[in-house]
Amino acid sequence: MHNVDVRNVSLGQILYFIKVAETMNISKTAEYFHLTQPVLSKKMASLEKQLDLQLFIRTNRLVSLTPAGKYLYEKWKNIVSGLEEDIQQAHVLQTGRSKSLVVACMDSFRPERFLVPLIEQFRAQHPDIHLRIESDAAQDIRSLLQNNEADIIFSIQYDFENRDMDQITCRFFGETPHCACMKRTNPLAQNETLSVDDLKFSEFICISPQVLPEYVHMLHELCQPYGFVPNITNYVTSANSLTLNIYSDQEIFICDKYYADGNSKDHVLIPIRDTASHIVAAWRKDNPKKYLSDFIKTTEEIFQ
Repeated sequence: MHNVDVRNVSLGQILYFIKVAETMNISKTAEYFHLTQPVLSKKMASLEKQLDLQLFIRTNRLVSLTPAGKYLYEKWKNIVSGLEEDIQQAHVLQTGRSKSLVVACMDSFRPERFLVPLIEQFRAQHPDIHLRIESDAAQDIRSLLQNNEADIIFSIQYDFENRDMDQITCRFFGETPHCACMKRTNPLAQNETLSVDDLKFSEFICISPQVLPEYVHMLHELCQPYGFVPNITNYVTSANSLTLNIYSDQEIFICDKYYADGNSKDHVLIPIRDTASHIVAAWRKDNPKKYLSDFIKTTEEIFQ
């Protein structure tokens, strides 16, 4: 057995290691922590030396995990998330409140549509419960829920279709048609509503299937009954990037009325007839917090 003095391993080194393991990219991780790439590389090399373990296989700036690295990543990521939760709970206790809920929402939603009034109403009804709000991409808030790092999340319908939901309870709220977002100079922008068939000659901007395959699946299912395959001309890495990538009068993307950047000086959202989307509230069935049901009840009131 190796005699490793763990006192020389810092929490910062563990945090850096976990992020590198998640991104598999030294440069991106260095940018995330506001470090230079050489500095971060030295920190990882120092960690390997202290542990007497090879954690990474390096190829230029890209890395992959060794079996030892994979093992430590699986063990340490839960420890770090637990530490973060403990610190958050300590802050809650410092305010004099002993109850807390972590609520996560897609960062592409317009918060004033439902989240802001929901939070305000719940806080007024339950001032003894501390709420912490997180905002991130659909796949990231889903991960928060699966890892018990969020009590309830608000996502989009297509992200929860065709999934194993044995451990998750879902409720649909706020039914709305799908919408096509486009430049105001697009010829279709003169219509009050559209049919899916009207979109067959459009050029679709799409979230990358490597990031969110559910979005691509939703898009194909939307078009298939009308006898065409969407002409996808550009992939982006996040929902927030969709509007920024509409350059021509033929380009569109599919969202719904809750999308944050839809209606603006340059862009418009047009409802698509005979389609439906929803906000999805999702929480783990094994969540022990009894007052989570109070939050769900307030959600129902907001969407009535």
